[in-house]
Amino acid sequence: MNSKLFYKIMSNFYDLLDVVYFRNYASSPRKVVIDAIDENDAVLDLCTGTATNAINIAKGKRKVKIVGVDLSEDMLTIAKMKRKKENVHNIKFYCMDATKMTFKDACFDKVLLSLVLHETEETLANKIVEEAVRVMKEDGELILTEWERSDKWYQKIIYLPIELLEPKPYKTFIVKDLKAYFAQFGLEIVSESHCDYSKVLRLKKCKLKAA
Repeated sequence: MNSKLFYKIMSNFYDLLDVVYFRNYASSPRKVVIDAIDENDAVLDLCTGTATNAINIAKGKRKVKIVGVDLSEDMLTIAKMKRKKENVHNIKFYCMDATKMTFKDACFDKVLLSLVLHETEETLANKIVEEAVRVMKEDGELILTEWERSDKWYQKIIYLPIELLEPKPYKTFIVKDLKAYFAQFGLEIVSESHCDYSKVLRLKKCKLKAA
């Protein structure tokens, strides 16, 4: 299946993730992400999909300026419909390649990557992270949301469709040493939050130590 057809199909089911896996807002990654955003931040939601994170942030923090980027027109069509329905005006959407964005260097306070890297071949994932680092301010943050396996038996059952249906890169990414992985891009993990079926990492650019 080509990627364009895949995302056209997925755009119809994307928001079901919140219904099934993140329905308890208090323990969901959505809450952790919105709490990490400051009122006057410029936020980039990379591979925004149907813009669930972007819409939540826009509703909760009206002074925040949010840009959502995605390569799928079908995803963005749904995102724009949701923006209109929720009557939020502090989001802009662009159909753009996340590996070759037209934004200036160091122009965003927060860059969001939500459930993206695990489904992406490593070469492409690396380019996305490199581009995220480029557009992130020196004191900015990359906020990463990714799947996390649970030790609870009932959550393992609910999580089984993720194990079975995610694309091939998931199998290697889910066990990856993320501290070492992001270090190669000059990033360090400053906090890690464990949520329902997922975790949220906040990363900053490593500070060079004085000689």
